[in-house]
Amino acid sequence: MAVSAILPPSVSKSSDRKQVTYRSETVEKLCRKSTIPEQKELKWFAGLLWKSFPEANSAEELSDLVAEVLTTDKRPVNPKTVRNWLALDHTPHFRYVFKVIAMAGAESLFEIIDAEAA
Repeated sequence: MAVSAILPPSVSKSSDRKQVTYRSETVEKLCRKSTIPEQKELKWFAGLLWKSFPEANSAEELSDLVAEVLTTDKRPVNPKTVRNWLALDHTPHFRYVFKVIAMAGAESLFEIIDAEAA
């Protein structure tokens, strides 16, 4: 059986697996059309920061704690950056969102998924 008979037309026939791309118009449309306003996403992330560090008594203390935990040797996180996230002024990189979700608990993802479904 020929490879072209097995693969849908949107799949590359390259033998290099890195070049194989699977496309779905439905998924692409969903990704392009976000139903959650950016401000709501930023509020959700700020809430996750507070949830992850319940011992923080102020935004300044929370900023220091978050910066300390998220800082790595290669990527330092400044407390001012965290204060910008809390003030909804900047969008955090996904690497930080992922780490904060892990700290807050994976079930926190349902908060944002349910908001999109509503």
